[in-house]
Amino acid sequence: MVAYPAKLEHEGEDKVMLTLPDVPELVVVADGEAEALARAPELLDTILAGYQCEHRPLPRPSRIGGAPMVEPKRPALLGLKFR
Repeated sequence: MVAYPAKLEHEGEDKVMLTLPDVPELVVVADGEAEALARAPELLDTILAGYQCEHRPLPRPSRIGGAPMVEPKRPALLGLKFR
């Protein structure tokens, strides 16, 4: 299974911004870490599908120890082939 390390930044008292260093198009702002991590997989599917439609290579996940990981929600539909 492919999973991308996430970066979580707290914005103010109740907002969290989640980004993926390997997929810079993915940015989620949510009311807490759990919500951000729950919303990220579907957005990741959409972005990776866009990469495939544009015939762009899919980014390889980097190895960032201790980072929360985000997996595509429907990897089988994407085919997930790295170039």
